Amino acid sequence: MEHGTVVQVIEVHRDGRAVVEIDGKRQEVLEMTVSDDDITPGDWVIVRAGFVLERLTDDEIAELKKQHKQVV
Repeated sequence: MEHGTVVQVIEVHRDGRAVVEIDGKRQEVLEMTVSDDDITPGDWVIVRAGFVLERLTDDEIAELKKQHKQVV
């Protein structure tokens, strides 16, 4: 998994852009590094410097949530 910010996808545009939510604020990012067919609204992705680096699987999200509970 790449280092970046884990965010949820709100909208996917077919021109290489997506809207994600970061700390309750919506931000437009470029998702050209990931196929349009690979992400959909509701997916969780890693964003760094305004680019979507990768889509997280359900297993990866579950592991992140588990780790977060252990820290808190």
